[in-house]
Amino acid sequence: MTSFSVDAARRMNDLWWAEIDRWMPDEDDFDNAGCAELAEELDLFRIQAEADPNFFNIWADWDAYVVEHTLWLPLEQCCAEGVLLPMGQRELRVQTCPPELLRSLRWFFELCPTHVKHYLALYYYVIGRMDRARRTGSPQWSPSTAERALEERTFFRPPKLTVRHYSG
Repeated sequence: MTSFSVDAARRMNDLWWAEIDRWMPDEDDFDNAGCAELAEELDLFRIQAEADPNFFNIWADWDAYVVEHTLWLPLEQCCAEGVLLPMGQRELRVQTCPPELLRSLRWFFELCPTHVKHYLALYYYVIGRMDRARRTGSPQWSPSTAERALEERTFFRPPKLTVRHYSG
């Protein structure tokens, strides 16, 4: 890798982490997201969830995994209108995601039961979009259009002094 590509990758990582750090959903966001319904084309997963007596326990365990590994933003980015995209499109959406997040995300997609995975994706899609819309006025975010957080580069700035000469 050239130093340019390393710097570009580092900048992209910073954009992802900056957006993750800004995440501050309200309590109502969790309640509202819990009321969201899967799209009609995902009815099979709704039926599977209703038939699974352990659905809520499994959902809670995987929800804890998402929170513990800070996967809410990558998971949201893997969706379109709250529906998980096909694997190839997901990979494109998260190709600039930090490697440590990608490892955990890959584990999630490989091991989480499909009917639970779709509900969690919808849940974090709704929460992420409501939070971002409140913070920025727009629910949209992508690393290619994200703005860097303003950083203060100096620790101390001396006061500006104006010296006036009164003699004269």
